[in-house]
Amino acid sequence: MINKQRYPSKSSLSRAIDTARGLIPADQIIRNVSLLDVFTGEFLLSDLVIDAGKIVAFGQGYSATKEVDGTGLYAVPGFIDAHVHIESSLMTPARFQEAVLPTGTTTVLWDPHEIANVKGKAGIEWALKASENLQLDVFLQVPSCVPSTSPQFELESPGAELYAADLRPFQAHPRVLGLAEMMNFPGLLNKDEDVLQKLQDFGAMKIDGHCPGLSGKDLNAYAVAGICSCHESTTAGEAKEKLSKGIHTLIREGSCAKDAHKLLPLLNAYTSSNIAFCSDDRNPLDIEESGHISCIVDMALRSGQAPEVVFRAASYGAAKIYGLDDRGALAPGYVADFNLVSPKSADWKEGFTLHSVYKSGDKVEAATLREIKAPKLGTGEKNLNLKRPTTKDFAIAAKGQMQKARVIGVIPEQILTHNETAEVQVKAGAINEDHARDLLKIAVLERHHNTGRIGVGLVRGFGIKQGAIATSINHDAHNIITVGSSDELIAKAVNKLIDIDGGIVVIHEDGRVEALALPIGGLMTDENPKAVAESLRKLKALTKAAGCVLDEPFLQLSFLALPVIPSLKITDRGLVNVDEFRKVSVIMEPE
Repeated sequence: MINKQRYPSKSSLSRAIDTARGLIPADQIIRNVSLLDVFTGEFLLSDLVIDAGKIVAFGQGYSATKEVDGTGLYAVPGFIDAHVHIESSLMTPARFQEAVLPTGTTTVLWDPHEIANVKGKAGIEWALKASENLQLDVFLQVPSCVPSTSPQFELESPGAELYAADLRPFQAHPRVLGLAEMMNFPGLLNKDEDVLQKLQDFGAMKIDGHCPGLSGKDLNAYAVAGICSCHESTTAGEAKEKLSKGIHTLIREGSCAKDAHKLLPLLNAYTSSNIAFCSDDRNPLDIEESGHISCIVDMALRSGQAPEVVFRAASYGAAKIYGLDDRGALAPGYVADFNLVSPKSADWKEGFTLHSVYKSGDKVEAATLREIKAPKLGTGEKNLNLKRPTTKDFAIAAKGQMQKARVIGVIPEQILTHNETAEVQVKAGAINEDHARDLLKIAVLERHHNTGRIGVGLVRGFGIKQGAIATSINHDAHNIITVGSSDELIAKAVNKLIDIDGGIVVIHEDGRVEALALPIGGLMTDENPKAVAESLRKLKALTKAAGCVLDEPFLQLSFLALPVIPSLKITDRGLVNVDEFRKVSVIMEPE
């Protein structure tokens, strides 16, 4: 649980009091800056006084060892990412900070359920160790759903299962704020014993939600269980109902799930302390090209939202929701996390320019970011524990000449899918891809326990005609997921993935191959952000050359295996009808 002590000692408190009174010089002053007062909703022209990493005052009549001219600039609190899976950046926490700190993000709330699904308790312990002593402040929400569904349903096969007793020891950690997204809302509504125990154990802490499409009485029941937030709303109406029932809205703009443009109209002076921004899953290429939380801030300003409201939600909103009462504001006693910005137009409607980022009073510069190697994860065992597949492993057996089949319908920039059907031709006792109708094979291979389980289905929406993708990133169980234009290319892609022991592989039928190895759990690398972004750029280019029409094919593919997001998904155990919470066959039985 977070340490609420603002000052480490009585002497540091004494110094803060004297500095705030102007009796002794401060470390630093930003002179003549327009600072955002998140409590009154206005910009104040003043001097911002900083000492020992904290804001001690604003006003005139102060002296300092160092002075910075803030004329023409605006000081706003450092941005807070209210919900992120750092693993989706494909980088370790130390490398992640290299990517996001320069964009103005100074604090993140990490749900490490990706590495927890692979390594269990050891994954959470690794996450805590890998994120300590960084310049970026990383708080954790303990993963609530490992796996994402209750094990008795046998819908997926993660590397680990975590029960209430496994999570309790983490409550005492000073950077643990509570319980991460309660994805298993069917388990909550049906009063699953272990789900109820987790909710009871963490009832005095912050419990994140995850309830796409939930409304009415079921939403009332979800809220009454103590859920404090949800980042899965995809319409303003859905988010407004949740807000009305006390569930704070986290406006998300990830690399795959892009909801901000639909939810930003909810933002106003009344809601801005009950709304926060989050990235959820955002890759380093998108961070490099369009920013992190700064991307949502820019979108909000360009949509015509008042800057006072936007910058408040980007910082104070998350701080208030999660009880981080030492940050999110530019006021005496608060951590000196702030950004110096300016508008690109007088009315801010053309967005903003980020001039500099300050973390705990220190200006963030590339040269000052410490390079920290990630701690070792595991004892040297392989990430991918399965036999090498052949083309026959991806066959979908069928009888007759024509069959009606279930098809996963991809929705671009959403992790929801359509539950579609298609009439498919049977040849030599099996159904195959149909490029003319964009029907491709998709498969999930269990990679943790060498069970040999493979789920195979059909998907529409990728457009691939000359290649295949395979990756060990597969939300949330993180088995291998693959899609391609033929069984042969799918098998080649998976076997190349096994060769590199996890990561992302793209194969073109002309023989070209691009690969990004992710040696840490098959999810992350210790490479620097620019190198990872460049690898992604090459992977995406080859995917496009193979015919793919999706802007972010890798995350889009990985979420097709998450059986708690409607409507039709696939795991190593086969197709899952999420709306009915049951496994279904590819070939539909005659009615």
